[in-house]
Amino acid sequence: MSIHLQSGSSVKGKRAGEEKREKEAGSHIAFSSLKEDVREKKSIILTPPTSTSPPTSTFSPPTFRKHPPIDPFVDPDLRPFVLSTHCDGLFTSLRGLKEKGLLLDCSLKLLGNSYKAHRLVLAAVSQKAEAWLLSGEAGLKEVELDGGRMTPAGLKAVLDFSYSGEVDRGETDEVLEACRGLGAERLEQLFGGDVLVIGSRERERSLQIIQTLWEGNIGCDIIIQTDSGDRFPAHRVILSAGADYFRALFCGGLRESGEDVVMLRDVASWVLRDLLDFIYSGRLKLSCRNVWDLTEAASQFQLQGALSLCSNFLQDNMDEMSCLDVLALAEVHSLEDLRRRAEDYVLAHFQRVAEGEKFRDLPCVQLQHLLERDALNADSELDVFRAVVNWVEDDKDQRLCHLSRLMQGVRFPLMRREELLEVQDCKLLVRSSGGKTALEIVNNLLHGDRRTSDCKPRTPNQVLVLVGGDCVNENFERREPNLCLWFARRFMRGEGLIRTIEWRPLARLPETPRFRHCVCVLNNTLYILGGRKYYGALDILKTALRWDSLDHLVFSDGRNKAF
Repeated sequence: MSIHLQSGSSVKGKRAGEEKREKEAGSHIAFSSLKEDVREKKSIILTPPTSTSPPTSTFSPPTFRKHPPIDPFVDPDLRPFVLSTHCDGLFTSLRGLKEKGLLLDCSLKLLGNSYKAHRLVLAAVSQKAEAWLLSGEAGLKEVELDGGRMTPAGLKAVLDFSYSGEVDRGETDEVLEACRGLGAERLEQLFGGDVLVIGSRERERSLQIIQTLWEGNIGCDIIIQTDSGDRFPAHRVILSAGADYFRALFCGGLRESGEDVVMLRDVASWVLRDLLDFIYSGRLKLSCRNVWDLTEAASQFQLQGALSLCSNFLQDNMDEMSCLDVLALAEVHSLEDLRRRAEDYVLAHFQRVAEGEKFRDLPCVQLQHLLERDALNADSELDVFRAVVNWVEDDKDQRLCHLSRLMQGVRFPLMRREELLEVQDCKLLVRSSGGKTALEIVNNLLHGDRRTSDCKPRTPNQVLVLVGGDCVNENFERREPNLCLWFARRFMRGEGLIRTIEWRPLARLPETPRFRHCVCVLNNTLYILGGRKYYGALDILKTALRWDSLDHLVFSDGRNKAF
């Protein structure tokens, strides 16, 4: 029987010839020997599920541009990344499956009691269990143990070690006897010598043995097949412990959980191979070309560890060319942390991002969201205005209707007079009804009407403030303390690393003026401490001022000084 499930729409559109490339790549990575030896089995056809969690944002993502398909074996930029917590997490899940009685395929009977476990997990420490796997028996394996020599305490110690890597040296003789009976040489050596047992290290050794068994197709009880026909043997218990998707498939009590072949639609063979390798090793090879497909698949199969590696890679390698693609990917798969990082990157590098080709694909609602953010970073608000105009003109017929709404996000009062004059001459505003409101605001500002100028400055990072100090007077006769507070309105680019700062007055200090004082910021409040009012020995000030969000300075004793 075949069961077809519809998959969610992919963010990245299929390119012509991609499936052919996937088949060619798949011919190198499939277990070819399996195709000849596998007997006829019933199969089930599934497509990866889309994420069930609702999107965290109300706006749609930009068009996602799919990178050209690539054979991962010829990608020179592939680098291995290891999730250090993968092994511990996998064995924690294996213990959970055992405690809930899921997928248990081995029953060890001793003195009238039955101790159930997973043959594969036990085979990582027991040679006899490995022989049971090699026998190829399906279903529950029942084994009668010698009760004359083995005790329940010793058997329990071996089983606990299989799932935890921990050793309890309480009953040494009984554990050693159980080790001999089950062929658990590794545990026997640990008990026989004075060796410090580190549980995490033993779990890693067990996982390496399990990976070797998988690579040798020993004990595999499920086959995953892709559209290209490539087949990948695996162990149900490891897949269920490593990915929530497979756990629901194999442990959910559904009719298809007993099938021998699962066909996954819309998944490239190399993607499936890499994800299976991650489940068995905690290692994933990534590059700027394959990370997109792997991120999608890891999200769809709910492989949180692989998804974490992919997300970290995308964050670490984000640039002006890829940040919008990362934002789109995060939006579609509800990756909130990645979405926030990508959006912050777009805002911090808005000017350069807006010059790129992918900026033209932004939906109107997302562009409007970016314009509303105080953290949007640009040399001038005029650059923000130009970005909006260029976006509209890229598809004027469809986007002109959004002009009025987008112009509400442009902060015209932050512009200088010459910049306002350029806006006033913009043909797009002059010739469209949507630009009338913006032109009215600009005209009012040019004529000195500041009633419409109430808007917050953009603060992408921090504001540079110059507080007091002393300077040479107008006649160049002497240095005098001053009462001024200035802030850096914007940094203008110059040659190389040179920046010209445009300073604007912020406020005036209350009497008396001070210099050689200390300043600090706490909870976004500026504190001005001590200092001097002049150069004499008795001119030291013993007062403090606080600049708060109410736009006034307050003395340390609570006296307000407005200005």
